[in-house]
Amino acid sequence: MGTRIRVRVEFEEYEVSSESVTAPSKEEDGSFVVELPESLEFDIDACEQALLSANYPALREGISQHLERVSKKNSSAQAGGARPKR
Repeated sequence: MGTRIRVRVEFEEYEVSSESVTAPSKEEDGSFVVELPESLEFDIDACEQALLSANYPALREGISQHLERVSKKNSSAQAGGARPKR
């Protein structure tokens, strides 16, 4: 059985008292976050750009980790003389 890949995007709305972070930052749980100031809450382009800028590093990191695991698994299988499943 192969590995399934699941991509999840979550949009949260909450009040903050600090300065907004407009560049993606990585959270302790591994997610990436972009916070927009209240002045941009009605700006669809700013909201869309924030979503895209947070998704890109998250997807890159997820794909990278997946490929690293698959590569190690494949190397172990080849070292043991077994052929990798396709």
